[in-house]
Amino acid sequence: MAGFKFDPVRAERLLSSERERDLPPEVVLDLLSPALGDVVADVGAGPGFFALPLARRVGPQGRVLALDIAPAMLSLLADRAAAAGLGNVETRVCGESSLPLPSGECQGILLAFLVHELADPPSFAREVRRVLAVGARGLALDWPCAPSPGPPQEHRWAPERAAAWLREAGLEPGEPTVVGRWSCWALPFLRPV
Repeated sequence: MAGFKFDPVRAERLLSSERERDLPPEVVLDLLSPALGDVVADVGAGPGFFALPLARRVGPQGRVLALDIAPAMLSLLADRAAAAGLGNVETRVCGESSLPLPSGECQGILLAFLVHELADPPSFAREVRRVLAVGARGLALDWPCAPSPGPPQEHRWAPERAAAWLREAGLEPGEPTVVGRWSCWALPFLRPV
């Protein structure tokens, strides 16, 4: 089944004060635990709702590699990063299952509201594993299966399904937690040694 894609024309909706209130980025980033100096990929970064706070977390000695399939989203993100004086954000157009990053480059990876958009989750998971350094951590975050705003119900995944394809790719998923007003799930994972 093809994933449900967010329309870039509605990008401003992803930056609303409502969204920030309902899902504070800092709460999500606490679950990922990026460190100063880390190189962290934000895949499906959109206009930078998480990428900009993430850039502040990793500091000027770190980098945020903001990837998206939509150039319009990345253009908006780049403008926002420049306006915020964040020179440690790099934007790159990616394919759905191909990330333009060297193997082992990232100490962290954020997959926020991306799982429901994937047409081939196993291929994507293998690519995530490839770009993560040994011992690196990741966080998948997506909509609950229960009725809520967001994509159509038939495109949503339970965290257990996401954990299964991460495990098949050689990653170690942890226990999911619930975050935000709409009870979104957050699933941490590691790339084992």
